[in-house]
Order: sequence, then structure tokens, then C-alpha cells
Amino acid sequence: MAVTTNIVNLDALIKRADLAEPGDISEEIPSLSILGLERGGLLYPALRKPDFQRETASWAPEQVADLISTFARRELIPALILWRAGSGVFVIDGAHRLSALIAWAQDDYGDGEVSRRFFQNAIPEEQRQAAQRTRDLVKAQVGSYQDHKMAVDYPNAASPELAQRAARIPWHPIQVQWIQNADHDKAEKAFFRINQGGTKIDPTEQRILNARRSATALAARAVLRGGAGHHYWSRFNEATQDKIEELGKECFDLLFSPNLSLPIKTLDVPVAGQGYGPHVLPFVFDLVNLANRVVAADSSRKRGVKDELEDDEDGSRTLDFLKGVRAALWRICSTNPSSLGLHPALYFYSPSGVFQPTALLNFIALFREWNTKDFLSFTSVRAEFEEFLLANRGITEAVRKLGSGIRSRPRVLGLYKRLIADLQAGKSVKQVGQELANDPDYGFLVETPPELRLDAGAGRFSRETKGGAFLRDALPSAPKCPTCGGIMHRNGMQAGHILARREGGPASLNNAQMQHPFCNSTVEN
Repeated sequence: MAVTTNIVNLDALIKRADLAEPGDISEEIPSLSILGLERGGLLYPALRKPDFQRETASWAPEQVADLISTFARRELIPALILWRAGSGVFVIDGAHRLSALIAWAQDDYGDGEVSRRFFQNAIPEEQRQAAQRTRDLVKAQVGSYQDHKMAVDYPNAASPELAQRAARIPWHPIQVQWIQNADHDKAEKAFFRINQGGTKIDPTEQRILNARRSATALAARAVLRGGAGHHYWSRFNEATQDKIEELGKECFDLLFSPNLSLPIKTLDVPVAGQGYGPHVLPFVFDLVNLANRVVAADSSRKRGVKDELEDDEDGSRTLDFLKGVRAALWRICSTNPSSLGLHPALYFYSPSGVFQPTALLNFIALFREWNTKDFLSFTSVRAEFEEFLLANRGITEAVRKLGSGIRSRPRVLGLYKRLIADLQAGKSVKQVGQELANDPDYGFLVETPPELRLDAGAGRFSRETKGGAFLRDALPSAPKCPTCGGIMHRNGMQAGHILARREGGPASLNNAQMQHPFCNSTVEN
């Protein structure tokens, strides 16, 4: 069973455009009609969101269904706030409300025709599940839009309640207010001011919106949707756009493929957990900055942040940033010759199978400091290093508790360096653990975390407990690299020669072995 999510992605349903789009200003209307929001409706083609608008993907299925139900029953919905610029009608406030009504009118809750075209058919399974759950809730509460249209044509075949409601809906106005006597700069300021109420903009997304032309923002957007969705980079030349989308998809796949299923019943987990939901953008934002040595506060800083992220004028810097992310991920787990093939479940997931972004980012920061000699040193004690991690499965969770981001990173990196140095000095895994247990700075790292204790009480096993039980039993018996003894992951292994090809080793099954790419390309050479 795939991971479920509480977020409905309606981002495709209202196009984005520049607020300064030129054109003739026509008369403003006092309200919209649901009929105009149908796929062939006359109002729908004119609707726009500002090009800096956050993604319309913050509502749960219940919120979308409740809004549609409220409208269908002619109950009060707050007015939309619109602004006209040329031929476009921009939604300054109410994009989620309006998108929910469009979703109902077009039966597109993130998985319909418009959404499929917008996301280039790359719709995550979690998004499909959220869409179907929303559709089912709407059907149960008031019925589909098509049900209402059928009730208009065949009222005797519908329930009296549905027939009456269907007859009223075309005359039920969607109230609007207009921003008047304002240029695009004033309209933009109004957008940010208004959108601090209601469903507030996530602090990280606020920073990305403010620096939306920077390489950090553009690279983060490209990775977030795998190069699909709105083309924030459309002002660059076509070749640059194509390359941004290609790199964005490659980085997305390196992070989030294969799809994560819960409870965990396989070691084939993605490097970075679930690739869909509000938690992904802050993580990707930090990843882009860290991989490219950008001096900026990480996403854990919620206030007092003043980023100075420079605009990318031609897309070259965005391409460089995406290549930087790819290189960092290649090193972590891939088939690239530089890859250590770190197993995500051991290095980046808690004992209960929850992805810990801080753990992944810390290893990226650690490897950023290393040269080939350091990687070779790590490989020489990797089997013992992983034996320690297996014996102390609470370490990933404990690292999270140290605090997120750069505040705790020096302490965590110091721990990893100490472990490697102690193991290289010939200390046993048991000895290293005992010394850490008596160290006031790191003793809590080798304590048994609460989720692994046996005093959880009676009742059914949680999804996390089920996943934790599988990881506990499966990780120790996972395939090991014959060169370094480290656990191998499906995305971070390749076939190598037992007797090297340069020494005449044949390409036969008897001479083949699965290895980490770095072990195959560097250690044995």
C-alpha cells in the first residue's frame, strides 16, 4: 500500500502569469458563476495566479470537500479578491477556494486532464490517492458536478434534494472584490499582506517567493516536482529550460525513487522518504543551499531571516546549482562511480522507518569536506561503522533531537569523525560504544529510544512499529559489498569483476560480483 497524504494538489487548475502582463482593461463583474469555471467555460481561460504565487497545495481532502459542500448548499463563502491586468484576471486572495470549485466543475482534484497535462503525467501516487479521497468525500456529501448536471437534464431521475440544488447552482454567485487603482507592484504587496492570514505561507516558501528569480529558488522548484508543473524558468532560452527540467527530474528520482510504501516491508526505500507533501520544499531548499555552499540560514530559521540570494539572469547559475545537488546525491546513493551507496534505511531513517532530513543533510555536509583519501579511509572501516549504527539504531533519532540544521551540525559531524577515527585506531565497535556511553556529550546517542522499548502498553501495532520490526530484522541480513562489507541498496550497486578486466578477467557470471560503485571504481583501483 502506498503512503497516504492529507494534501490535495490543485496547482494546475489556475495558470500563472506575470502581474505586469499588458492588455486592455475591461469592465469588472461583481461575481463569477460556476458555469464559467467548466472546462469550456468563458471565464475560466482568463483566470490567472501571480507567477510568484505559492503552490495551491495546502488543503486536506476534507477542506476541499467542505468548501464545495458549502457552495453547493448556498452557504456563505468569503469573497475572492481579484485584480485585472490586461486580458488576465488575477486571484490575489482565494486561490484555494476558487481552485476547489474548479476542481468540482472539471472533476480534477489533482489527477484530471488539466493536472495530467500540467505535471506531464508525472503525478505521484500520493497525489492520486488524495485526489480520489477528495472525490469520494464530495460524492458522499453533495454529489459530483456531473450528478448535478444530470439532475438538471433528468430531474425525475434524481433525488428531490439533488434536483432542487442543481436547479439553483447556476444562479448562485461566487462573490468577488476587486483591487482598484493599483499597479502591479501594489497588487503584489497586497498579495503578500493578505496571504499572511488564513492558510499562511510557509516561512521557507515565503523566502523562495521573495527570491523567486534566484538560482536557489529555481533549482528547488525544479527538484520539487521533478521538472514538471509550472515552468518558473520560462524566461530562459529553450535549451536552458530543457536542461533545468532534465536535471530537476534526475535529482527528484535520486531522492524519491522508488516510491515509499508504509508500513515498510522492503529495504528498497528512497533516499529521502516521501516526495510529496509540505515537508518536501523546506528540505529541498536546505539541500540546494548546502550542496552549493550558499550562505543562507536553513529552513529551521523561522524569523529574522534576510537572505541575499542573487537573481539568475540567464539560467546558468540554476544549472550549476542543480548539478551541485546531483553531484552530492550521486555520492550518497547512485550508480555513479563516485557513489558510496549508503543504505537510506540505515543512515537516514529512524528505527521506526521515518525519514530524518537532518541525517541526510549532515552526511552531505560531511562528504563536502572530504577528499579521495578520506573516502578511502571511511571505506576501510565502513563495515564496523555500520555495525555500530546497527547496534545503536537510535542514533538517527537522537541526531534529530540535537536540533535541526546548522545549529547542531558541528556536533554531529564531530561525532561521525570521532567514530571513524576510533575505528581506524583499532578500537572495537563494543569499545567505541562503551566510551560514548560514558561521554556526557554523546552518551544519549547510544540509549535505547522510546519507540524501541517494550513498555508501550497493550493495543494494535502502529504503522511505525510494523515498519520498525521489519527494518530491525531485515537490515542485518541485507546484501553486503564484498569489498568494504557495507550494506548495499538497489540504487547504489553495480556489477564488478572479481578478477579485474585489465588483468584479463572474463565477463562471466562466475567472475561477477555486486559492489558499491566507489568500491568498484576507486577502492580496487
